[in-house]
Amino acid sequence: MAETSVRFDRAADYYDETRGHPPDVEARLGAFLAEAGGLDASSHVLEVGIGTGRISLPLAREVGAVFGVDLSRPMLDRLRAKPGGGGVRLAQSDATRLPFRSASFDAAIGVHVFHLIAGWREALDEVARVLRPGAPLLLAGDGRRLPELWDKWLERPEAKTVKDVGVPRERIDSFLGDAGWRRAGERRRLRFSRTISLGGTVEELENRIWSSTWQMDDEQLAGLVDTARKLLLDQYGTLDRTLEVETEFWVETHWPSER
Repeated sequence: MAETSVRFDRAADYYDETRGHPPDVEARLGAFLAEAGGLDASSHVLEVGIGTGRISLPLAREVGAVFGVDLSRPMLDRLRAKPGGGGVRLAQSDATRLPFRSASFDAAIGVHVFHLIAGWREALDEVARVLRPGAPLLLAGDGRRLPELWDKWLERPEAKTVKDVGVPRERIDSFLGDAGWRRAGERRRLRFSRTISLGGTVEELENRIWSSTWQMDDEQLAGLVDTARKLLLDQYGTLDRTLEVETEFWVETHWPSER
């Protein structure tokens, strides 16, 4: 719910710098999502957890109208200030109580959001309510930049004590099916590369840049930072270098069971 779901107020000033896509990827992102959802210039789309619009602004060039909800006023303010941001229809709202009429949208989008929503089951019910018959939920996300780092961290005992507010990490690939949603087809992937700094990666963890660190206490965070530093030094011999890593943005298409 609003009181316990994760707000991104603290990340508004650095969110685009740390989560944004390279310009060439951003230019392709809207068409990629529109194709996945069967969307066109007449489509009305809702993004749950729209944030600063890094997903919806590219999509807005492909569809008729984009609506978005988010708990964080600072994130929404960032979106409004961007070119094209004024054309996105926004509401500061809890995803468990969407301020829209039933059967209003031709698609909904959720990107890295349901693990942040305490009432994620209620949020899914609300998404199903506002979708028109035959309209999908596009579940999407970014590939991990250094997946071996996170795999190594998850082996540590203290990692198992860090719980997500919403969908648990062990259910993140199955929660929609468990809730009765039907997936159509295979996961679509938009592949690209990005440059990362090894030392910068460790500093981002230390400074709690990523929301996965916000639920950690100081001891847990220290364990993650220690894991990252040791792994990167063992693998690369130094933190004073940058890497070009292959990654992706992916999307899956799901429908409520009764549709």
